[in-house]
Amino acid sequence: MSKDWEDFKKINLPLGTLIHYKLCFERADKDRSGRLDVEELGEWAQRMGLKNVTYDDLKRMIEQVDVNKNGKVEFWEFLAIQLFISLELQDKVDLREFCFFLTQVYRGGMV
Repeated sequence: MSKDWEDFKKINLPLGTLIHYKLCFERADKDRSGRLDVEELGEWAQRMGLKNVTYDDLKRMIEQVDVNKNGKVEFWEFLAIQLFISLELQDKVDLREFCFFLTQVYRGGMV
């Protein structure tokens, strides 16, 4: 797996996919805070068919993508994990690095 951010340019992301996950996030964000807490994430996970997810499972999920360490999942963190799973990026990129990439300002020059 590469940590070269240039590799992320090769990931094809249709606009419809981005809109789909934005709408999913907005539906999950019950309090409209712009962040999913453990409870909101749990409700969303159940709606997606994950029936036996525990509180500890949810906390671990948040820890995996919580780049800014606020204990919640913001949209770009949510998008990162959804794309990582749906585009099957496990063998191509590191999850933590991908989350960091999507949530940070690119300072590598021209894109």
